[in-house]
Amino acid sequence: MESRAEAATQRISTTQLANKRSRRAGFSLLEMLVVLALMSLTLLIVVPRGATLTDRVVAHAVFFDFERQLADLRRQAYRKETMVVFQSGPAGALAGVGSESLKLQPGWSYQLNHPVVITAGGACSSAEAEIFHGARLVMRLSAPRTDCKFIRTG
Repeated sequence: MESRAEAATQRISTTQLANKRSRRAGFSLLEMLVVLALMSLTLLIVVPRGATLTDRVVAHAVFFDFERQLADLRRQAYRKETMVVFQSGPAGALAGVGSESLKLQPGWSYQLNHPVVITAGGACSSAEAEIFHGARLVMRLSAPRTDCKFIRTG
């Protein structure tokens, strides 16, 4: 009989222990809300910085594309031994001269302070340029030397 009583007591204590464990398992609603609030605050801080970083990366890509296309025009002038005029706006606006303009990514544009003359030898006249995303000025560039290398000035 004692073994039956012990077994019943053991079953009761095992059931009570399981009930205690089941009450402890999982998280309370308050704990979940605190975690969600912390995650929201973290996202509020991180997301705007990520968007700014993405804008910077795209601006650098546009700048490097601008430089690459200008280097291609310089090689073209040297290879064909003809003068090329690099200008803002549509190509061919200067009559009688091989004029070119660059095609940037959609939504991006540039404005030169005056057309850049690339001689048959590949030398460039000095110039300044501004690169825009939509109507917003993103960067100012300057090419002070004859090597057609624009540098960022602002």
